[in-house]
Amino acid sequence: MKSDAHPDYHQVVFRDQSAGYAFLTRSTATSDTTIEWDDGHTYPVVDVEISSESHPFYTGKARVVDSEGQIAKFRRRYEPAADGTTPDDLLHSAPEGEPTPEDVVLASGRDLTEGNLQWARERIAAEGRGALEQQLP
Repeated sequence: MKSDAHPDYHQVVFRDQSAGYAFLTRSTATSDTTIEWDDGHTYPVVDVEISSESHPFYTGKARVVDSEGQIAKFRRRYEPAADGTTPDDLLHSAPEGEPTPEDVVLASGRDLTEGNLQWARERIAAEGRGALEQQLP
């Protein structure tokens, strides 16, 4: 068996810069910087930006921001538009030619803004009728 095939596994202090927290563990990480630990020994220290002490999911402070509720998203996408047109109507009653940018935007559930119309024009140019079909449920 080859000797020296594995890296040196030793005690290292990881220091969380954002929380001011440090902990001693074993690792293969190395550092030129050292720190004297509470037990009187000197260990290499590896500075990290985030650890379990400062990460929002570990600290319980994480929040999932849902600016629009799931039901509202569903209704926006699947309910008929103000003129009574449903997404399915757009697909089956449209002429066989290319869809209009307005059709693609309405089928996607987005608002009719200039940015969304430009997005729809790009999709139509790239995908043709498939741009409308991919937006439908």
